[in-house]
Amino acid sequence: MSIFDSDAFNDRLFFPRPDASPPPAGASDRMVEVDGARLHVRLHAAPAASGTLLLFHGNGEVVADYDRTAARFVQAGVALAVMDYRGYGRSTGTPALRTLIADARRVAEVIRPRLVMGRSLGGVAAHELYARPTEEMEGVILESALFDLDSLIRRRGLVPPASFTPEERAMFEPATKLALGRLPLLVLHGERDELIAPSEARSAHAAAGAAEADKVLVIVPRRGHNDVSSGDNYWPALAELVAH
Repeated sequence: MSIFDSDAFNDRLFFPRPDASPPPAGASDRMVEVDGARLHVRLHAAPAASGTLLLFHGNGEVVADYDRTAARFVQAGVALAVMDYRGYGRSTGTPALRTLIADARRVAEVIRPRLVMGRSLGGVAAHELYARPTEEMEGVILESALFDLDSLIRRRGLVPPASFTPEERAMFEPATKLALGRLPLLVLHGERDELIAPSEARSAHAAAGAAEADKVLVIVPRRGHNDVSSGDNYWPALAELVAH
């Protein structure tokens, strides 16, 4: 069995948190049916926006954590939709890395976003959709996202295998997926990120298959893993991709 399908890996990877808070004014909740679960998606209305940005949040987060920042996305020109993984928020089921990737595609097919964004753990969903975008997608954003599988496994306190199988690389390896993509890509990463090193962001940017003019790396000064969005160059870079 693949280490990525093992209980030892997934139990140490995910930190699900229930949350049943109601949507704020101007937002609505939707449940998306996937194989074996119902996933909670919160959509923030923005009639004048150029489209929807579907965000796959970080570990330990839930959709309600983005209620206050939804207005910043609207200011950048997009409406915000956020999905809770299995077991998070009001979503049912048990989280696993393989199902997260599969669920991301199903939700994107329902929400039909113009842009997809993956923050931290959510980067694995964005990698998948970058490699094989849905019809309406025009770009992808990675924020504080992982790139190195060995490092991901070691952060779980486990030992990586000597090598990964072709199936594991095709399913889970960011480098493999990023090389397949051609859409514009924005990589945002904190200069002081001590959880996922900025070198992983640089590797992701280099691996992406988009033309050089269509992929942008923004290292945010004096910011770490969880406060990157407060950096001065974060929102201007995101708005520039929206206007691309």
